[in-house]
Amino acid sequence: MTKSIDIKESIYDKNSEFNIKRFKIGKITIERPTRTINAKILTKNLLRYVIENFSNAIFEYSKLVSLKAVNYILSETSDVKIQKFFGFKNWMEGNPYIFSQTLTFNPYKEFGDIEKMSGYLDYCYNFSDPILLIPNIKIEKYDRNTGNKVPIINIKEYIQFVKAAFQILNYKNKKPIFVPMSLKFGIDDTKKLAREYIKNEFFNVWIDFESSAITKSKVSRIRAFLREFDFAERLDNLIIFSTNIKREIISNLKSDRTPASDVLATLVGCNLVGVNREPPRPIENTLDKEHLAELKKHKARVFDPNTYYYLKLEISDYNHKIRNLLMDPKFNILFNSSLIDKEFFSQTNYFLEKESIKDYIAKKAMMKEYKEGELIKLLFHGEARKIIEWF
Repeated sequence: MTKSIDIKESIYDKNSEFNIKRFKIGKITIERPTRTINAKILTKNLLRYVIENFSNAIFEYSKLVSLKAVNYILSETSDVKIQKFFGFKNWMEGNPYIFSQTLTFNPYKEFGDIEKMSGYLDYCYNFSDPILLIPNIKIEKYDRNTGNKVPIINIKEYIQFVKAAFQILNYKNKKPIFVPMSLKFGIDDTKKLAREYIKNEFFNVWIDFESSAITKSKVSRIRAFLREFDFAERLDNLIIFSTNIKREIISNLKSDRTPASDVLATLVGCNLVGVNREPPRPIENTLDKEHLAELKKHKARVFDPNTYYYLKLEISDYNHKIRNLLMDPKFNILFNSSLIDKEFFSQTNYFLEKESIKDYIAKKAMMKEYKEGELIKLLFHGEARKIIEWF
C-alpha cells in the first residue's frame, strides 16, 4: 500500500508557484511539468505522432459520470461494454493511462454507504495505471426550472467521501492515489480541505477545473490551498495534477487570436497538466451550415508559443498542408497538446538557466496585453521561496 510518490528533487521559483518536481510514476520518469494526452481522441493511426512528439506518453480519459452510469457499470457483465465506458482500447496496453472523473451526484444521498459503490471503484482501480484518481464530485448543479444553483454535496461529506474512497482503492494497492480538489468550494472550505489532506498525509492532489479557465478566483483558491501545505512544511511532498482546464481564458468568434489558459497551469504550481474540457455550447444545435463552418474554423485554432495566444489558422505560419490537417478536430487537439508540452520544456529550460521564469513569461504578448498585464500581476509575487531542496 502506498500514499506518496518519492520525489527525488524539488526546485521552486522564488516569484511564482512554478516548480519542478522530479519523480517516477510507474516506468515513466517526470523531469519537468508534463502534459497528458487526450485518450478520447486518440486513435491507433495517431499513435505514431504521439511517439514522435511526446517525450512521455501518458494517456488520460476524462469523464462526467452520472448516477445512472455508475449503476449501469455495477450491473454490466460485458467486458467490451465496461472497457468502452472507461475509454480503454487494447492497443493502449502498457502505456500509462489515467481515468479522471467528476461525479454529478452525491454518493451518500444515493448509496448511503460508499461500500455499496465499491465495485465501481474496483473497476476504476484496474482502468487507471500507474496512478489512481479518487473521483471529484460536482458540489452544485443548475436547476433549469428555477435558474438557480442547487447544492449537491458539502465540504464535510466531500472529505468523508475522499477518505472512504481512499480506503477502498488502497486495498492491496501499489499505485499512488491522487485526492481531488474542487475549485467550486469557497476559499475557507478550500483551506479546510488542505488541512484535512495534510493531517491524513494525502500529498498527491488533482485539481479539477471543470471546464473553467485560470482566473483570479481560481488562482486565489489554489494559492490558499498551497499556502496551507507551505505553512505545514509539507510543500516538498506535494504533487499537483490539474485537468479539465478550459483551453482559452476567453473565446470570441470574431477574434483572430484568443488568450491561452492551459499553458498557464505551470504557473499555479501544477506538475502534471491534463486534458482540456470546454463548457457545453447548446447554441451549436441552432446554427445553419455557414455558421457551423465558421465555428469549425474557429475551433481549429492553434497555440502560438511565441505569444501565448491561440491563433486562427489563416494568420498562423503553418503551410496549407498542416492547416488542412489541423481542421481535423482529433489531430488539432493532439497537435496543440504537443505544442503545450514542448512549451513546458522551454519554460523549464529557461527556469533552470535563470533560476526565475518571470522574465520569460512576461515577454509573451498575451501576458502583456490581456487586461493590461493583469496576469503578470496575478501569477507573480515577490515572496522569497526555497530554491533547491535535495532528498
